[in-house]
Order: sequence, then C-alpha cells, then structure tokens
Amino acid sequence: MRIWAIAILLVFLLPAIAVTTAAATHTDQDDHLNRGMGTITFTRGATVSGPAVLNDHTTILTVKETLSFTDNLTGTALTIERDVMHTVTDEGQPISFTTFHGSGNFTGTLCNNQVTLHIRYEGVKNSTFARGNFVISGDTNQMSDVHGEGHFRGSLTGGVEGEGSAVNYTMHWTVSTHTEHPEARDDDRDTDTD
Repeated sequence: MRIWAIAILLVFLLPAIAVTTAAATHTDQDDHLNRGMGTITFTRGATVSGPAVLNDHTTILTVKETLSFTDNLTGTALTIERDVMHTVTDEGQPISFTTFHGSGNFTGTLCNNQVTLHIRYEGVKNSTFARGNFVISGDTNQMSDVHGEGHFRGSLTGGVEGEGSAVNYTMHWTVSTHTEHPEARDDDRDTDTD
C-alpha cells in the first residue's frame, strides 16, 4: 500500500518539479545583453556651499564632483553633490559616515556609442568603503530613449572621502526604439460602378 501512495505522489510531483526547473533556467525578459560593469572614480572639486554645521552630529556640504567611468560606460560626469556628514557614537566609539546624492551630465560612450546622458546617484561612504546606485537617461533628442540603472560598491583607495576614490559598478540599460513608421497605404478604392 505504501508503494502505491509513493507512486501516486510522484505522478503529481514530477510535473511540478519539471515546470519549476524549466522556469528557473529560463531567462526572463530583464535578462538582456545590455549589462555592463566597470569602475567609477569620484574626484571632489570646488565647494559650492558649506560646510553648514546643523548640530554636533551633522554637517552639510555641497561640492562639485567629477565621476570618471571606465569600461562599458566610458567618460565623465560633471555633477553637483550634496554630502551630509554624520558622526554618531556606538558603544563609546565615534563612527563617521557620509550620505550623499548628486546629479549632472555625462558625456562619453555607452558600448562604443557616443552619448550625452543625465545621471543621478546616491549612496553612503566612510573612510574605507562607498556603495550606492545611479540612474542614467538620455539628455538629448537622439538619446531620449536610453535608460539605465546601476549599483556601485567598493573599498576606497587612499582612505579619503571624495579624493580620487574608485569603486566598481554594475549596470543595465535599455534603448527603446519607437521609430516604427507605418507604411503608406492607398485607401482609395475604385468606386466606379459602370
């Protein structure tokens, strides 16, 4: 009797396992070829405003930043970045970190195609690491269909926030093509009934 119960159970489970396995190995629509990776180097430029000390724990600074991208996205982004520097105490030890966000214009190449893009980014960093995410979008009529997003993360070189700090990035992008032009059709019909 147990063998029959196991056989009946297998009859119902095997198709479910096969479908689940096939679905797990099937690539979804988001898994396209437009994926890339590389390095971003953050280089702090001139101070726009600040530092503004809000309290003993928070200081705000607005700076010009140059982001240099290599590999799939190659070029530079000139941005304005707002840094909020935090100092907290954890078990008697001071901990400092900076949350930041910025935006600006990128000029360079995306997979060897010349592009001008708008970039927005945000993240957190301290003296040893930086991590965050960014969004790119077309900034001119020719590039208006380019949209992408990425993440960056890494250990900072030199240990100084914003001064030549390099991190790795991964990203994916899409290029929507809405250039389909319907063919002209002659709708005139011969209505001559002679």
